[in-house]
Amino acid sequence: MAPFATPRDPTKLEAARRAESEGMNFSPDDRPTTAQGVEPTDAPACPTGPVMISVCTSCKASDGGNAGAPLLDAIRAALGAAADLQVRPVQCLGVCKRPATVAVSSADGYSFLFGDLLPDSGAEAVAAFAAAYRDSDFGLVPWRQRAEVLRKGMVARLPPLRWSPADGRAPS
Repeated sequence: MAPFATPRDPTKLEAARRAESEGMNFSPDDRPTTAQGVEPTDAPACPTGPVMISVCTSCKASDGGNAGAPLLDAIRAALGAAADLQVRPVQCLGVCKRPATVAVSSADGYSFLFGDLLPDSGAEAVAAFAAAYRDSDFGLVPWRQRAEVLRKGMVARLPPLRWSPADGRAPS
């Protein structure tokens, strides 16, 4: 066994398999704790404030045309007048090889980055994801509740800023 490897706990392994079969995509150890230097809060687990959808307007399609602007317009149309779901154009999100790119974030939730999105399929998927994000603990939408285009297009998932830096577990 490599020096950095640890033996697997059969109980944790079974819990992880059960969680995956139920559509959850997090470790069975992802439970609230308090790390040294992090004060516990009574904050709600659902993201507070608006959910921000950032659409890269610098993305170029394979034909050289702008891939981000049409997606931005399509997402705005798909969302309608949802006040707690905001859309903004942003310059390069740094995923130029996977246009068009969208980030979904909030002040106290996970941040997700998706690529390979097209206006016709991506806009409705992003709108549905943002609504589910708003209602999920820390914005963590279960894998199986995400549209196929978002499952395949996921680039990154970043933990909330108030996440416990000492042990990586959920804030309490």
